[in-house]
Amino acid sequence: MNNIEVERQESLVRLSINRPAVRNALNTETVQELIQAFRQWGQDPSVHAIILTGTGDKAFCAGADLNEVRQLSGVAAVRRYFGGIAELIETMASIPPLVIAAVFGYTLAGGMGLAAGADLLVAGADTQFGLPEIKVGLFPMVVMAPIVRLIGKRRALELLMSGRMVDAVTMEQWGFCNRVVAPEEVQEQALELARAVTPGSSAIARLGKEAFYWSSDLSYEQALHYLQNMVSLVALTEDSHEGIEAFLERRPPNWRHE
Repeated sequence: MNNIEVERQESLVRLSINRPAVRNALNTETVQELIQAFRQWGQDPSVHAIILTGTGDKAFCAGADLNEVRQLSGVAAVRRYFGGIAELIETMASIPPLVIAAVFGYTLAGGMGLAAGADLLVAGADTQFGLPEIKVGLFPMVVMAPIVRLIGKRRALELLMSGRMVDAVTMEQWGFCNRVVAPEEVQEQALELARAVTPGSSAIARLGKEAFYWSSDLSYEQALHYLQNMVSLVALTEDSHEGIEAFLERRPPNWRHE
């Protein structure tokens, strides 16, 4: 892969956007490489979490590659380009392993969309979030879907319409970030978070992630009905039986499905 770096550490995988000369901007090739990597590692039952980050020290991702966008001609070409970003965000949510974004510096436009599309987010204190598309004659149509769901309509609309940047501490207060840490600690904190959220059965964790997202947009009554069925499914798994037996016998569980 030309535009991303891949590193495997036991049950964790780190994907790094590697275009620091252009602040890790998302061209078509980079988006497709990310989709391919998420699908590949997302199908590996031994992978419990995937960390998404960027190389360099200036930007996690500055969004769309405007040099490519300005050369697009016709509705079909434009739809293919932005459809790739939508597919990438959808892929991150749909794969079983947890996706943890480790961001720093400029995290703008499509880059902010990737941060929002991750399951969990660690941000450096130097991170500047923003949706500046309106200033260059665009609008963040695709990425506003996950962003609105995280910070609410009014805060999101202000960012969409103003294009202003917001610091990491404020975004943490708005519920966008899980952790804000010193810039030099971003990668280690992302690894620590990945290890903290993957201590149990990977099979049950995968069912839990699926249930979390499917139930989020259901009505309260529908969610309760759906989750009743899902917890019944979990309770019937071999790993659930093993976990309960291990607890009662006061021993570590021996998970059978990785």
